Amino acid sequence: MHLDAGGPLELAAHAAITDRRGRLLLLHRPETSVLNPGRWELPGGRLNPGEGTARALVREVQEETGLDVVPGRLLGAGAQEISSRRIVHMVLSVTEVAGEVTLSAEHDAYRWVTPNGLSRLPLSDWMGTWIDTMRG
Repeated sequence: MHLDAGGPLELAAHAAITDRRGRLLLLHRPETSVLNPGRWELPGGRLNPGEGTARALVREVQEETGLDVVPGRLLGAGAQEISSRRIVHMVLSVTEVAGEVTLSAEHDAYRWVTPNGLSRLPLSDWMGTWIDTMRG
C-alpha cells in the first residue's frame, strides 16, 4: 500500500488478545460504521494527542471490550489510507487479560478466531497489511 508522504499521520494501538486455545479476539464493525464497515479487526484505536502507545491500548481495549489488559511487545504494524490522512496501526501482544468481553456500541459482534481462520473473514484493510508483515 502506498502512503502519501504529505498527508497527516495518525497512530493507533491494537491488542492481539489470545485465549488458552491460541485464538485471537476479533471485533466486527457494523455495516453503518464510517471506518471499515462490515469488517473484522483487533480491539484498539487511535492515540489521543500526547498519549503513549501502552496507555492508549489499555484505554481503547477497555472502552471497546470491557477487558483489562497489560500491554506486551510490539508485534508489527499495518497501514491504512483514508481520504487525505494515513493511519499506522501498531499491534501489541498482551501479557495479562482480565474480565469478560462486553462490547461497546462501536462493534456489533466479537469472535475468537484461529490464525488460519483469519483468511476466511472480511478483515479491515490495515489487518491485511499487518498479516502480510507477519508472514514476512
